[in-house]
Amino acid sequence: MREQKQPQPYRVYTQYILIGAAFGLYYGLFYRDSLREPDYLIAVLLSVAAAAATVIVRSWKKGRTLKEILLDYVKILFFFLVFMLGLELRKWVAGIGGKTAVVIFTTTIGTVMGFFAALRKKGQF
Repeated sequence: MREQKQPQPYRVYTQYILIGAAFGLYYGLFYRDSLREPDYLIAVLLSVAAAAATVIVRSWKKGRTLKEILLDYVKILFFFLVFMLGLELRKWVAGIGGKTAVVIFTTTIGTVMGFFAALRKKGQF
């Protein structure tokens, strides 16, 4: 009889963190300065709308309580806000530290988002 392999406890964390870092690295490496100024209000409004749409779709016909729905909304809103505001902040970061700073900034944001996504997957967030 074969021995079953024990699941590696940190595999999910490693996977999500590396995926997040890769997305962040991509958004940093291929960033091109735009002529428009960053619009943080639009980033916030889009995050609010995207989180609402996501929670509605995820909660549709699931019989979840209002407390569960609101908690899910806050968690998802956090992800969208970090992502959208991070994209808008790239121009400011580029002005301070150049392309290298943008790559470090976006990779760090991606890594942090990957970590929180892993926590969410494991049911700890």
